[in-house]
Amino acid sequence: MKGGKQYGSFGAVTLERKVDLSKGRKKITPELATGGGGGDIGKRIGHGGGDGGDDDGDDDDYFDDFDEGDEEEGGLFRRRIVIQELFNREFVDAVMQEWCKTMSNLPAGLRQAYEMGLVSSAQMVRYLAIFARPTHSRSFSRALPGWLSRGLVGRTLADPSFPHKIAFEFMATFFSSVWWEMNIRKERFEQEWDLAVVNALTASCCNVMVLGLLAPCRSYGSTSRFDFQNAIEKLPNNIFEKSYPLRQFDLQKRISAFFYKAAELSLVGVVAGSIQGGLSKALSARKETRLSVTIPSVSTNALGYGAFLGLYANLRYQLLCGLDQYMVRRFDVLGVAIFFSTALRLANIQIGESSRRTWLGEEADPQYSDRLLRAYKRPVEVAGDQQDSRWFISKDAIVSGLGLLGIKQGGSEAALSKPRRKRVVRKKVAST
Repeated sequence: MKGGKQYGSFGAVTLERKVDLSKGRKKITPELATGGGGGDIGKRIGHGGGDGGDDDGDDDDYFDDFDEGDEEEGGLFRRRIVIQELFNREFVDAVMQEWCKTMSNLPAGLRQAYEMGLVSSAQMVRYLAIFARPTHSRSFSRALPGWLSRGLVGRTLADPSFPHKIAFEFMATFFSSVWWEMNIRKERFEQEWDLAVVNALTASCCNVMVLGLLAPCRSYGSTSRFDFQNAIEKLPNNIFEKSYPLRQFDLQKRISAFFYKAAELSLVGVVAGSIQGGLSKALSARKETRLSVTIPSVSTNALGYGAFLGLYANLRYQLLCGLDQYMVRRFDVLGVAIFFSTALRLANIQIGESSRRTWLGEEADPQYSDRLLRAYKRPVEVAGDQQDSRWFISKDAIVSGLGLLGIKQGGSEAALSKPRRKRVVRKKVAST
């Protein structure tokens, strides 16, 4: 410090400080992995061998300790965790933005439900995954009339696998019916293939109609002119369909839906049976030889189909819809639910085919019945005073309650009635 008189007139004080401008150097040692891993042997720059395999690495520092590679609890049959559907408008808008769609890309009915907040994000994903891309389902729905297209879209929103179930039901029923026709007609199948195809197509279309009318559906904002029409539209399609916004189903509505569907399916069966009966009569008139299967009259065939669809098929497919929904909610693995659903559908089709002919009154002609031929060829001892009967009565003509359910009673030998033998009593006469 030096005085101000030497350097200035006011006696100010000046401070002097030495500054070191040299840069310091800091030695940094890189951290290397010291574990006993097998990352590399020196051919490449691997920066160490990595973790030693003792699971003490730093991966568990960011993720909780868990057993790596272990399967989830429950295996294939583990229970599914049901997540409630989200009807918040923000989530639905996020789905629309992800698919690069706007409200103008939706059909009129779905657009109205979207504006009212009745469509969940899961339902929007289902619709866009099927109908927002050039798929076969979209092409098929656009080729249908308006009311059928709306029904297809509504059922697809409730069940994304509905188009696949329709295709599987038609193909499985057709091949199953053809198989039954081959077993009944046997060697006459080649001459009567047109009648077999008519029966198979009718059965396939009827099963598809039953499945479509009983499948769960999502409908919004539909109003009719009359009150009874509005009351019918508020009924569920099957007794196990779950409620959704604007459609709350109680026990009374579910019971009413069962009887309403029974009447609706009976009407469908009467129409289908009349068409099939008329075609069968027209085709059988062109045959010169006797048919191997008896053909009932048109009225009998129509009433039989009506009773079969309205009562028996309605009950079977109602239970099938309930079991299908239960398995989807029960199993977390989708393949397990699909496997059991397919097995149940195949069993349902087989049961329906085995009992359909009993409901319609069809039976094999006694002239071509194998059981009667075996009975004819088997030697039978008959008493001399009994007359030989030249008439054969087939047991298939006797309709029983178990036959309506597709349950066969007894075997082939049980159907053959054994002739009774007279008991000859010989008495010894004592000689006198």
